[in-house]
Parts: sequence; structure tokens; C-alpha cells
Amino acid sequence: MKDVYLSLNNNILRLTHIGKEGLKTYSTQLAEDIVSDTKISDIQRYADEIKKGISQITKTLPSKLNLIVITEPEDTILRFIMVNKRDGDKQEQLLNDMKAKITEAPLEDLYFSYQKIAPFLYQFIGVRKPYMDNLLEVAFAVGISLKNVVPWLLLMPKYVGTNDPAVFICRVDGSHVMALSELNGIFYSGVSDKEITAEQLEGFVSDLSLYKKKTPVKKVYTLNYQDLDVKGFEVSEIGIPPVNSEFEDEFKVNMLVNYMLDTEPDISFCQMNLLNLMPLPVVVKSNKSLVYAGAASVLVVTGLLSFFLFFNKDGGSQVASNNQDNVLSEQTSQEVNQAAEQPTPVLDKADLKIKILNGSGLNGLAARTKTLLEEKGYTIVDIDTADETRDATLFRFKKDKLPYKDLMQGDTEDAFPEIVVEDTLPDTEEFDVLIVAGSTSEL
Repeated sequence: MKDVYLSLNNNILRLTHIGKEGLKTYSTQLAEDIVSDTKISDIQRYADEIKKGISQITKTLPSKLNLIVITEPEDTILRFIMVNKRDGDKQEQLLNDMKAKITEAPLEDLYFSYQKIAPFLYQFIGVRKPYMDNLLEVAFAVGISLKNVVPWLLLMPKYVGTNDPAVFICRVDGSHVMALSELNGIFYSGVSDKEITAEQLEGFVSDLSLYKKKTPVKKVYTLNYQDLDVKGFEVSEIGIPPVNSEFEDEFKVNMLVNYMLDTEPDISFCQMNLLNLMPLPVVVKSNKSLVYAGAASVLVVTGLLSFFLFFNKDGGSQVASNNQDNVLSEQTSQEVNQAAEQPTPVLDKADLKIKILNGSGLNGLAARTKTLLEEKGYTIVDIDTADETRDATLFRFKKDKLPYKDLMQGDTEDAFPEIVVEDTLPDTEEFDVLIVAGSTSEL
């Protein structure tokens, strides 16, 4: 299957496709009664325009292609949320913060996700339900498989390779986008179609660099602002990706997303793909009573910047979403019932051999878990990185070591508030318990 990348901004439809003949591009200005900026007014006519464009860049039928939609910043809400462990229930804190600080739309009108990126810190992503529902209808009308819906702004910190605090300022089709980034996430973002002078731009960068910071952010990344110099800041232009074919600057965002999905395929399976924010059928593991409610986990929201009111299209920059029932996070499992009551054995922690895998995506979690358990008296035989990321931490026991379950849970309940327990570790393994530390860890 080949991918077609689609972006829509200021009524301009852009399509890119890389096939046997190299990079092919297509762009067209659409009528106001078909789309309005990024909003779809007539689904069938918009689908017809997409089919027309696809026919210009590839001979492959839409049914044999995948569609990747690139979402503009004004169509998503990107925020950080922070919780205080001592202030009670974490989920209640997150929900209360979101209700108080996501003002662009009620949560029930949004699909949203929040994913842990650091202890007590979450990345929130929200998108209006009609936006996503319309994309599904468009894909159906085109007869193409919708593979990814990706907010390009969220990819920028990963693209430039920075975890450090930084300000991003980008210009796309006359729109000005500004964002504060940290820990590979977006702390806050806003969009404006208004004309901005160089002095105003410097002022906005300076204000944003100080927001909730003890020391100002000094690093600034720019897109489509040639030779921009902001006094007192280290400014770097975001370069084009290494692509064999030449392309016009107007397709730069399409190519940036194309490059990121090629080099970071895991993006398709996390909250950066907005399709993963949509509700999925609940799947129950029949032998373990473990419930999974979706594909992505979720994040936290911080307050709106007053000066950023300037950065609002039509009075509101972005939209954040969803009802708590749609939070796509792996829920805490019910405990595994033992088949029969047995006399309580004498348990020696030092006799239990444990292997630890970091399945959180957070650096150093396996090592911190090892230190915690060794301080409790357990024997750790190995640590490594898991092949996949997960939310709730997994304790997988050999069947004859399951009596240690309550002891281990009691020793780790502060570090791992959400634990899934299984007794499926093969007897042939050289260790007794496999721990896959998940992103809900408080270590």
C-alpha cells in the first residue's frame, strides 16, 4: 500500500505521493462553499476534489492507497497538565483541570487523549468530534483507507531532536503559529491570521519564553521565517528533510510529516495519530478479566496565555476534547482469582528472581524500578527496554510464584498505581517474574 499525504489550509488542498516515478505534488484552491479554511462544508465535493488530485499524482486507484491527513494547529488543542500526587485521586485531578482550562469547547464535544511524559506531567491532545467524523466520511466517499491523522506541530520537537524548552514559530499560508515546547511535547500553542510586525513577533517570543518559567527559554526554532533574528535568543531555522526529489516550499509541511512517519513509524500507534483518540470497542481478555478501552493514553492541561488571545483564528485558537468515557488509557485490571485456596507459604523476597523491562517510553524507569525493588529486598537479574509501550504496569508471574503477588503489589503500590497481574510466564524462563513498567508509574 502506498501513502498519499493531504493537507488543507486557507482553502488550499495539497497532496503529495512518492512512488516509482519519485515525488509527485498537487495543489488547488477550493471554493468557499466546499471548504472554509480547514473546515469541510461539502463532503462529497471535497472528496471529488481529492480524487481528482490523486489521479494527477498516481495511476494507482484510491482503493489501493492509504490516506494520511495532516492536521493544522487550529484544529487541535495541545497543552500540558500537571497533577499533585498528594492532592487525592489523579484521574479526578486531570478531569477537573481539563474542565477548568480547556475553554475552546466542552470536553464532551471532543475526542481527546492525555499521555504521561514525565512524573506528574501529561501531554493533552484534543480535537473536535465533527472534524474527525468528517474525515472518516471523506475517506469513505473517496474510497481510500484513512491511515493517519497527524498534527504537524506536535511532530516539530521530535523532528528537530530537542527535549529542552524551546519556542517554535512557524508561518504556513499566511498563518502564524507559535508554541512553547518541552520534553518533546507542546506546552501551549496558538494561531493567528493577523499581520504581525517584527517587533510584535519579538514581543510574543519574549512573553512566551517566560511563561511559567523561573528562567526564560532561550532557544527558538522557526519555519518559513528566513533570517529572523530575535534579540537575546538562539534562533535556528527548521530545515527541510533529506528528500531525493526537489519540492516547492508550499509542500514543506507535507514532506516534514512524510519524513517523520518514515523514520518514526511508532507515531501511527500513539496519540500523535488522532485516529487513536476515537473510542474503540472494549476488549476483555477472558482468562484474566483485564479490560482495555482504547489505544492511547493521555495528558494534562495548563492555563491559557492572555497575550495569546492575539493568536486565535475567529476568536478561538484550538479545540480540546472528550468525555471521560473516551479516555484512551489502559484501565487498572481486576485481580486474578486463584483457582483454589492454598496454605500461605513462607515468602522470601530474595528468592524471587525478577526481570524488568521499561515499557513507558520514559528514560531510566527500568533502572529506577530496579533500585526500588532491591531496596525492598528482591533479586533483580536483568533490566532492558520493552519492544512496545504500555500504560498500566504488568507483573507476569510463573504460576507457582503467584503467592508473591500481594507482597509485591504492597511494596510497589506508590510507584505503580495501575498494575495488571498475569500468571502466564513460562516455567522455562530463568526468572520468576517479568515486570514491564508502564507510563502510569510514579517513579
